[in-house]
Amino acid sequence: MASSELILAIDIGTTNTKLAIFDCGGKLIWRRQQKTRVINHSGRYEADPESWWTTICSSLSGIDKTLRNRIRVVSTIAQGPTIVLVNNEGVVLGRAVTWMDRRGSQYLEEALSAEPDEQLARVLCKLISLERNTSDQSILLQPADFINLRLTGVTANCSFGTEGFLPWKESTLKKLELDQSFRVPELIESGKVVGKIMRKVADESGLPQDVEVVSGSPDFAAALVGTNTVRSGDLCDRGGTSQGITLCSRRKAEVEGLLTTPFFIDDHWKISGLMNTTGRALEWLQEIIKHRHSLGSELSEKRPTGVIFLPYLNGERSPYWDDNARGLFFGLGLESNAETLLVSVMEGVAHGISQIIGKMENAGCKIDNVRTTGGQALNGLWNQIKADVLGKSVEVPEVKDSELLGAAIYAISHLKKCSIVEASDTLFKTEHVFHPDGEKHRFYQMYQPIFETLYENNKGLFRDLVVTKQSLMNMKFTET
Repeated sequence: MASSELILAIDIGTTNTKLAIFDCGGKLIWRRQQKTRVINHSGRYEADPESWWTTICSSLSGIDKTLRNRIRVVSTIAQGPTIVLVNNEGVVLGRAVTWMDRRGSQYLEEALSAEPDEQLARVLCKLISLERNTSDQSILLQPADFINLRLTGVTANCSFGTEGFLPWKESTLKKLELDQSFRVPELIESGKVVGKIMRKVADESGLPQDVEVVSGSPDFAAALVGTNTVRSGDLCDRGGTSQGITLCSRRKAEVEGLLTTPFFIDDHWKISGLMNTTGRALEWLQEIIKHRHSLGSELSEKRPTGVIFLPYLNGERSPYWDDNARGLFFGLGLESNAETLLVSVMEGVAHGISQIIGKMENAGCKIDNVRTTGGQALNGLWNQIKADVLGKSVEVPEVKDSELLGAAIYAISHLKKCSIVEASDTLFKTEHVFHPDGEKHRFYQMYQPIFETLYENNKGLFRDLVVTKQSLMNMKFTET
């Protein structure tokens, strides 16, 4: 392996598509980010797979040619579970159905009978809905699989081969009689070679013709690798548009509302909590108030705010798995202002994380290290709020886009002929540690049960509100 060799990491996120170049020592050399377009129509969240490819090619054109010529391996990761359907010739069959999409919810009970994992059951609901409108068999891909197909011409299911890291299983498709409509391609495990890029792709993208493509993974798995969350007691808080709280544990703990599946390391378990609209909640509020208020770059340190926010703007997954749940500000007063609300959103997300971690600890799981990554890791105040609410130190990695570093690690492990865990151990570095303020933690502990009680006391009203809004929409449609 030559010291001049570089890795191209690609991350197709819910909000942004990111490209980065790393050297073989894990140093970030170049990075570019462009918006990922998601089409929302009445709860249907779709994306055009071809737009991902166009975005990637556009970003590649901005790389200096001498730098581009040093790229030897490409590794792609992506958000999900997102459904991309192609035919046997690799032609895309319509828009991708993203993980945020709600279609097929009426089939949830049927899906849960075949797949008890709430997250995967909801993917199956979408497949059942799609199956009703298709006649020919389609190949099931995720966004990273689609990009690998465009690069190499190889159709593959790219992920760790462990149950908790796969979006769908042939056995489950058979249980629901979906195997005649959908086919899962061959598994190529993370870090293994998918193939070399095709000549026409090299011409289109400007990449060298001898570039290899290695199998990536879902983005949450890459975040675990990029934050070195590979030992029992390590916990990764991955905060972007949504939130993933994932613990690596030797103890198998079945926790109500959380997901427990095998880790990609033998004799370890992945215990996860998923939250729907956490980072998106802050963006939502900033979009509303930015034209009406002049906010300083630093938000107030007067915490806790005393205003409690439920970040359920598009339903919630862990621990409730309730599509009817809605956002809520509780405790507003005449003294509340835009600053109060912004900090309250961050506090609300931190309370949600604390609820999930509390369930893990009550089940006997040990948490030694909390590492945060993603867009939220760039916000110092938010990192401090998380430390204060959790009462635990929060580590911020040197590379904040740990998903991209994880993608690079898959490639580096291939080049260096070492395991993914060995590469992660070598390349992960902590930049800063946020320590909890003991006094603020005590105050936040008083607010935590109020946060958790708010949902319980209002879940019936959330359901009634959604039903009422739907009835009104149906009436307007009928009148029209």
